[in-house]
Amino acid sequence: MEMPDRLQARTFNEVRYYLLVTPCPQCGKGPWEIDSDDAGGGQHLVVAHCRNCRHAERFRVDCEHPDAGGEPINPSDEPSRLIDLSQWMSLFYLLLEQASRATPKAQARLLGYRAALCLAEALKFFPLGELTPPESAFFSPAGRTAFREHPENFARPRLLDMQSRLPALPKMAGSVRRDRAADRPRRPWWKFWKRPRPTPPQEPDDA
Repeated sequence: MEMPDRLQARTFNEVRYYLLVTPCPQCGKGPWEIDSDDAGGGQHLVVAHCRNCRHAERFRVDCEHPDAGGEPINPSDEPSRLIDLSQWMSLFYLLLEQASRATPKAQARLLGYRAALCLAEALKFFPLGELTPPESAFFSPAGRTAFREHPENFARPRLLDMQSRLPALPKMAGSVRRDRAADRPRRPWWKFWKRPRPTPPQEPDDA
């Protein structure tokens, strides 16, 4: 398997998800772990290694929204050009399973929110009013195989049913923001009263 010469990403967060589901060309496994990221404007040169076999690769990335912070993956309504529908669903199941085992609760809420974001990305591949995704929604080899063998797993009503069982994305985002604010180190209240004492003026020495 050859790696693409350049990745077209909406945000750098999307690249992080891509490295979780993209197999290593040497061992066929993964995931990738980022070693360095040389960023300039919307372009990145990412050096990463496979956690399974330690093989290293360089990824050249063009980010459409280089300044997108926080958790958003794709600020647009257009589907990903980097991760296909099947891969988004794999990420959804992976993160949801991790959330079910995570402690503390703030970590579980963060993983659950990320899973919901992946499911939302999968739903962007469906044309308006269509119940089944187009074949073009599957551009990874594993994704094409999964769709060919089990198309029922990718029916829109099934994905919408999964989404309906989760809290709304704005509510989940609010919980993550509150968790992060609570985790921020705060200045102890008693230090408010501690002020440096002024140095008393010194008497001039007698000549």
